[in-house]
Amino acid sequence: MKRRSFLQNSALALPMLSFMPYFSELMAREGKRVKITDVKCVRTLINFRVSPLVKIETDAGVIGIGECHHDENGLGAKDIVLNVCKPILLGQDPFDLERLVFKMSTRTSYYGGNHGVATHAITGVEIALWDILGKLCDQPVHKILGGGSHEDQVRAYVSKSPKNMLDPSSCAAFAELMEAGNWTAAKVGILRDQKWSQLDNRRLSNREVDRNAEGYANLRKAVGLDFDVAVHCHWEFDFDSALRLARAVEPIRPWWMEDPLPIAFNEQWVNLTRQSPVPILCGENLYGRADFRPFIVHQGVNMIEIDVSMAGGLLEAKKIADLAESYYIPVATHNVAGPIATIASANLAASVREFLAHEVFISNPINEAGRGVNGDPDVLGYDKEMVKDGHIQLSDRPGLGIELNETLIKEKYLCEDEEWWD
Repeated sequence: MKRRSFLQNSALALPMLSFMPYFSELMAREGKRVKITDVKCVRTLINFRVSPLVKIETDAGVIGIGECHHDENGLGAKDIVLNVCKPILLGQDPFDLERLVFKMSTRTSYYGGNHGVATHAITGVEIALWDILGKLCDQPVHKILGGGSHEDQVRAYVSKSPKNMLDPSSCAAFAELMEAGNWTAAKVGILRDQKWSQLDNRRLSNREVDRNAEGYANLRKAVGLDFDVAVHCHWEFDFDSALRLARAVEPIRPWWMEDPLPIAFNEQWVNLTRQSPVPILCGENLYGRADFRPFIVHQGVNMIEIDVSMAGGLLEAKKIADLAESYYIPVATHNVAGPIATIASANLAASVREFLAHEVFISNPINEAGRGVNGDPDVLGYDKEMVKDGHIQLSDRPGLGIELNETLIKEKYLCEDEEWWD
């Protein structure tokens, strides 16, 4: 049966269906395939990093909006979207999503082996395609992705640390901030003499180990036992240092210790996970199934964390989550993207049964004051609060549930010297 062909055969349904969103578009395209007519991309600053936004238009009058994972200035992702993805997509049916993603991925394989900026661009496009599919089906993405939602809201964890974990009063102030926002979990950065982004070596000194033991103990005392605390490393350590840190923070019963070893899989991940007294997690720098497979299959972690904006799209992220479930490994989401990609990622999270929580940032003054996450929530045109009681709220509107506030973005968040896509 053709999509929506039942509309032609059910005259009694017409009065009711005339009130459906997108009904006129549905009727106009009966008997023909929907085709993509244009692909646009613009660089914005809706987040604390550059966020390239993608807009896909169709001959049915339905559009989709996506957001690409960042590179330094967004120019790389924009180049791929407009000069590689667009020629592949024009004239195609958005319902052929997996075939189109495959074609884009193979076309860009020599731009980084299905990693990096090329995959960031494809993910932004794929998110926009899902937005279109949801609208064409008159269903929210979280209802049609992977067979439907497990939740109508997604638990979040805040990526934030006390100003000084060695100061109990600073930890108490952090606890008050978490309580004020009704947050139930946080990922808190380790204490180290070296900055993670400027490493000289992967060794952790005895003094650093002791400082982390003290700091996390102060934090646990301030937030209480019911608040989940993840220990945030940045792929920093050798095996011995990672194991000593895990033993040092064991008394606070951390939710997980994140990315203690360099990102590439080897047998030391298995050794660490077997010997560590705390759960080990990785994934924020991994891309598709091929990157996650050895960690999952060889039991190199206790948990994984998928960055949907890097994974290659919502569908690829769901496949990764399904593989993890086969090995009884729960899933969290890493997320440093803006509000649009955050909502898209949360739609994926709702379809994952063994889901832990979704990363959010509240460092923007708008967010720290209690509104939204990862940037200005007003860009979404959302029909509800983006975040409530420590959970990302999912819309029941078709697609991603957003109505992009283009005027606000043009006036306030457009990158310098960037021209709007109209």
